[in-house]
Amino acid sequence: MILTITLLCSLAFFHFFGKAVKKKPAVLYGICILLSLVSIFYPREGGLPFLDFFFKKIMQRGILAGSLFILVMLAPVLPKSFSGRKTIYLLRGEMAICASLITLAHNLAFGGKYFGALFLGQGHISLMELHAAIVSCLMILLLIPLTITSFQTVRRKMQAKTWKRLQNWSYLFYLLLYLHIFFIYQGALIRGKGEYFFTLMLYSFIFGFYGFLRIRQYRVQKETREKKVVPLLRIGGILPIVCLFLSVFYSAGKYRAALEANVDKIRAQETVAESKESADNAAENKGSVESIGNGEEKSDSALEASGDKASANSTAASSDSKAVDANTSGTYKDGEYLGKASAYNGNVEVKVTISGGKMTAIDIVKTKDDEEYFFDAQKKVIPEILEKQSTDVDAVAGATTSSEGIAHAVEKALEQAKQ
Repeated sequence: MILTITLLCSLAFFHFFGKAVKKKPAVLYGICILLSLVSIFYPREGGLPFLDFFFKKIMQRGILAGSLFILVMLAPVLPKSFSGRKTIYLLRGEMAICASLITLAHNLAFGGKYFGALFLGQGHISLMELHAAIVSCLMILLLIPLTITSFQTVRRKMQAKTWKRLQNWSYLFYLLLYLHIFFIYQGALIRGKGEYFFTLMLYSFIFGFYGFLRIRQYRVQKETREKKVVPLLRIGGILPIVCLFLSVFYSAGKYRAALEANVDKIRAQETVAESKESADNAAENKGSVESIGNGEEKSDSALEASGDKASANSTAASSDSKAVDANTSGTYKDGEYLGKASAYNGNVEVKVTISGGKMTAIDIVKTKDDEEYFFDAQKKVIPEILEKQSTDVDAVAGATTSSEGIAHAVEKALEQAKQ
């Protein structure tokens, strides 16, 4: 739905402002750079709903850049009878430059985590995210020369054949763009985001339709007598897409179940380790209590000998009074406590603030989960835990593992607050 709206809005913008863009394209490039900078530094929370939607869903997610690339891709192959073809065709160079500038913001907003894991081994990313990061690097390498040669000043200085030969690499770029989109949305399907299935289907239809039109155009130009092959090309273009969707839809549930089983296994191992640690701590505490008891006996005898037994009893009474005050102040001891548990892409660490014996704040200290799904879980789970003063809350649909990870991490922190 967002992709369709963005495509229509982009087409409408260039239809109404196409002449102005053609006269002064630098103004549009400046606006794109400004929007990209705002997108990079846009706060994760606390913005206005409309701005949140535009910068987080359209700019940062690369929807606008992808929509412009799609228009540029379709411009040469759309039927001449299509009313918007002329607008797209004449402005495809400007569209490509705008899309490239916005893509930079998209890579800076999301590339830190994925490129860091790819090149520096920092953090953990899933297999689909790894594939998407590799494809993204290849796209950037192709995008640099394609963007530079899209400027009219550069194009005029190049020979027509050289420019055309270089621009032919855009076909590979479009293929990589689809693969990047596929890996991203396939990863979302594996995580249980079933609604992304239809978005992936729409992207596949658009790129498949482009492939079909491009092949048909080539065959018509080169081998006019083989026009009868078009129905076969249509079937050949649609059949892989149908198989792809069936495979994705069928495998998503299996991958999700396997992931959940793996997380449960990790948590079971953590529970065993914690039980062992608790037993060791209990043994140490027992030894400390015995030692303290022996010391108290010796001290009592010494005090009796010196006639200060009454003073010792007064001190013990004072200590007991402080202990009672501490126990009656609330369920947990006041302070800040850290807890860590397994989530989707690794451990999530939280800081729980206890005041008046109750949880008053829960802050995320560290996480490796995807922002989109993790923040969905964070926004719902944390307020419910604070409201109920309990970790027995419902998980967020589509972000179950992240939700459970937050709740388990809070439990770990609360165990320390009880000591």
